Amino acid sequence: MSLRVITEEGGPLWEAGRQVAAARDRVARSATALVPAPVRRTLAVPVVHGGIVLVILLLLLSSWGVASYNSYVLLLICVYAIATLGLNIPAGFGGALSLGQGAPFAVGAYAVGILSANHGWPVWLALPVALVLGLVVGLAMGAPAGRLGVIGLAMVSLGFTLVVADLLLQLSDLTGGSSGIANIVPLKSFHGQPFMSPWVVPGIIVGCTLAAYVFHSAYRTSRFGRAALAIRDERLGATAIGVSTYWVQVLGFTVGAGLGALSGGLFSYLSLFLSPDAVSTQLSILLLVMVVLGGAGSRTGPLLGALILGVVPLWLDKYPHLNAFIYGGLLIVLMLIRPNGIISRTAAPVADPFREVRGEADAAEAIPPSPAGIVREPVLEVRGVSRSFGGVAAVQSVDLTVHAGEILGLIGPNGSGKTTMLNVISGLYPPQEGQITLRGVSIESMRPARIADLGVGRTFQTPKAFPALSVAEHLAVAGEHGAAHDEAKARAGARAARELMRSGGLDPDDPAVLSRPTGQLAHGQLRFLEMAMAVYRSPDLLLLDEPAAGLAHSEIEALERVIRRLADAGMGVIIVEHHIDLISRLVDTVAVLNLGSLLWSGPPEQLHETEEVRVAYLGTTA
Repeated sequence: MSLRVITEEGGPLWEAGRQVAAARDRVARSATALVPAPVRRTLAVPVVHGGIVLVILLLLLSSWGVASYNSYVLLLICVYAIATLGLNIPAGFGGALSLGQGAPFAVGAYAVGILSANHGWPVWLALPVALVLGLVVGLAMGAPAGRLGVIGLAMVSLGFTLVVADLLLQLSDLTGGSSGIANIVPLKSFHGQPFMSPWVVPGIIVGCTLAAYVFHSAYRTSRFGRAALAIRDERLGATAIGVSTYWVQVLGFTVGAGLGALSGGLFSYLSLFLSPDAVSTQLSILLLVMVVLGGAGSRTGPLLGALILGVVPLWLDKYPHLNAFIYGGLLIVLMLIRPNGIISRTAAPVADPFREVRGEADAAEAIPPSPAGIVREPVLEVRGVSRSFGGVAAVQSVDLTVHAGEILGLIGPNGSGKTTMLNVISGLYPPQEGQITLRGVSIESMRPARIADLGVGRTFQTPKAFPALSVAEHLAVAGEHGAAHDEAKARAGARAARELMRSGGLDPDDPAVLSRPTGQLAHGQLRFLEMAMAVYRSPDLLLLDEPAAGLAHSEIEALERVIRRLADAGMGVIIVEHHIDLISRLVDTVAVLNLGSLLWSGPPEQLHETEEVRVAYLGTTA
């Protein structure tokens, strides 16, 4: 039997992994049921359960003796854990293949070594300097992060580590070269002698580990952590809701390198001596393997990876001729069974996305069918817009206008330029000619995130969901970016999102639904969730690309009702759709594209009466 047959879906190892995961979930549910809800909520706070682990670590150090070999190994694992937590921010959350965590580690280590051994700086001054230098290195690495592909970024990040390793040898007057730096102590007494309390270094390392874990958890549950995972899973979808992909990735590299430099500084205090061999390029690879093995993107996976790869090689030292084969075999089997890492769940708690509108009427009851007072001013004006790809004109001199409260149906044969038109309006493709204005503001040269922030919501032919995030986190990401510049509009958008979710079979009042990963959702549910994200912050213009594709008849009817109500509330809507019956019932104006040009525009009741439309699109003649 081949390895592929054994490991592919349905194979023995795959089935074994599935059964292990199912058993783990059953045990977790049983254990959860035994613990009262207030206790579970308290223990879920990172400071609380992290503090419990800290106490356990201190007890182990006390029982072993802080100067013992076991204590050294435990503290080294803590140091590596801080570095992997830092690497998890750009690599796990952001999905960047970074091989450069060894660079800030080395910079932090040597900064502390030089300041402590050569200049007598205490720990509370040396460590912050190392942290700042790490942030600078991370910013330098992160600057090209949004401009390079996966391989290019890996090469650049690895190059940083190689350059730093070479500088450690070349700047021998500063770093000691191959001779290294000795007598690295965190504190000195008033007489200039080392303060040799055995608990100083262990206390600093364990305390910094707890602080790094709490910070890492806080970053994951912040808007930046959610945005990073959204970019990792679906870059286009993140851009469409207003996430600034470039700056989120730069921030991830910067912050992650800061933690890497902090771990390097702690390594100096633990080792008391530094040489270039201690910060080789192999360290960058080891840290990345720790992140991947434990579970890239999870909040606790990097800690588990650091523990396993810190302990298992030591356990295998008793088999000097076989340890490399056993070690490698264990890693291969583990990754075959758990390809996403030991801890694969990446969703995190988030505040209730509907807390501001709970108890209020949903959009169906709050928005009357034809409210008075809507000013039918132009929301979008497209004038002479053209866009070509490789000499093929996808859009040619197209003019469109959408007013507040108007639904424009954009139809045409496959390849006529409908989706390209939406991409140009939303900024994914800048137009080569023409002008696009949103409420009088020229947007044709703006970035997609900025256009979304000005008030453009967007969906795609294939729903752009983020598998690493829960349903509630999807709405949180949408709420933290994009449109809605006043509270009233934000509340109206949240009510509309609630109705969309309910129409798609997702109960917005059920915590189990809100915490569900989107990988467990059906196609129709993903469609309605994506639309809920698009309207959550009540944009002025909503772009829908084939929203009815793959939906059941009842779902299409629900979709039609919600779109009509959104328009009645004053939102401009452009809908690309092949369901002519839906277009005929729903839209106020139809625009027909053919070969990239605007063939005809007018009311839907005249669509079948126009000869050129029947020939080009409907395929019939009078």
